[in-house]
Amino acid sequence: MLRPLIAVAAAAVLLTGCSGGDDKSADDTSKGQTPGTPSPPAPTPFDPPKAFQAVAASSLPEEKGHSSAEPEVAMVGTTAVANSYSGAVGQSTTGGNPWQTLVTETADDSVVVNDASRPIAVQLDGKPAVAVAYYQRVKGSGTQKPGVSVLFRWLDPADGKPLSEATVDATALLGDDEVNSNLPGILTDFVADPATGQLAVGVAPTSLIGAKSGIITVTGDPATKKGAGVPFMRPAGIGKGVVVGAQGQENTQRSLALVDAATGRVTKGGLLPGLWGLTPTGSSGGKYAYLYGQKYDKNLGDGEYVGSVYAVDPATGTVVQTKSAVTKTQFLLNYTCLADGQKTVVCTADRPEASEAEIIGFDDTTGKKIWGYTDANAGRVVPEVTAAFHGVLYATAENKTVLMDALTGQDIPAPTPTATPSASTTPGDGATSTVGPTDGTTPTYGNTDGGTPGVPVPAQPDFELQSPEGVSEYGGVYLHKQELSDETSGILQVLKAIG
Repeated sequence: MLRPLIAVAAAAVLLTGCSGGDDKSADDTSKGQTPGTPSPPAPTPFDPPKAFQAVAASSLPEEKGHSSAEPEVAMVGTTAVANSYSGAVGQSTTGGNPWQTLVTETADDSVVVNDASRPIAVQLDGKPAVAVAYYQRVKGSGTQKPGVSVLFRWLDPADGKPLSEATVDATALLGDDEVNSNLPGILTDFVADPATGQLAVGVAPTSLIGAKSGIITVTGDPATKKGAGVPFMRPAGIGKGVVVGAQGQENTQRSLALVDAATGRVTKGGLLPGLWGLTPTGSSGGKYAYLYGQKYDKNLGDGEYVGSVYAVDPATGTVVQTKSAVTKTQFLLNYTCLADGQKTVVCTADRPEASEAEIIGFDDTTGKKIWGYTDANAGRVVPEVTAAFHGVLYATAENKTVLMDALTGQDIPAPTPTATPSASTTPGDGATSTVGPTDGTTPTYGNTDGGTPGVPVPAQPDFELQSPEGVSEYGGVYLHKQELSDETSGILQVLKAIG
């Protein structure tokens, strides 16, 4: 999803002081530091950040055979990460070249990647990691039958090196009809437990042939490097070793289920029966898992569907219901929810299915609604929320960027930029430039002639920034899509937090 312009600090310049540091750095050679070459300053955290500065950009080449594919992005510490069919790419806000970690090195197409997940920030042994997943179709050879598997990876955000990896065979659950169809399947509903790095992802077949071809859930654990599969289930969240999801063969027959992540065994099932279209909302990283469902009420006029968001505690199975304020929800199939990683989850009604737009803020410590409104409320516009982080929502409203308090829903005034850039501003004159790479290279769009296929190349950072799709205390990231380009799948825009 492309995000319109961010006005928070679209053209900000961060001024840096130059006095007092030269003499000390010149005299201090005992630490192996070259005299006259001070070490780069440690990045400054802003928790949460409210202003950003463009510091780097990389053009991500078009994926072979997937011209319409758009990489998804996330922010993990100081690293902006994009993930796509070929693998993951990371670029730091502190400088240096981007890293790339390919999914597979096979040159004979014996393993084909059908889909790639969004990257998610998690912790492994208390250290930050990037979690990703891939839908892999394995071709048969000799006496070996073809199969389908899910590859989970946990990467070091500093250099992209795998910290752990798990491959889970999904062939038995999907069935031979799906495997032999040679049609590409997709991943849905990728969720993570940020504290442990445990993952769960929905795997949706394309052929839809046979009883085994429903959406399944596959789990992965970085500690055991193993996982499990659950038939006919879409995951909504995972926490404390329990997966919460919507289980059932048909959309009208799904009910709420709790599953042991290690074994795939259902510990509680059949909860919330009788709902139409019980669907995960996409939230990940909070205490509760969130789903949306509808119930037909014949007592409303000629009969009407009433929609609700359900917050489910994985530890206990406790369900908290919040009814939608949208007047007509018959064609409203889902809400999209984002967790801020602390106390709040914010959900918005999917458009254009909703008869009116709605935004709801939840206290993620209780699962209860704390604020919300629809666009029928006078004087308020329901924004498109692009990211949530530590009490702040990053969004766009009427093509303008906005910041909102996640606990109250009120607007947060944008900070005033420290200065405006000029044509004479260069990285060496005591200021940090907002545009262009700092290593002396010339920025370009798309692959350069003779360049290595699939490798990101330097690109021009945006002059006018868009609302970030991923945020950490050190910066933000978004993918700038180029609609007229046939060479690139987008520009990875890396933002440093400056306020």
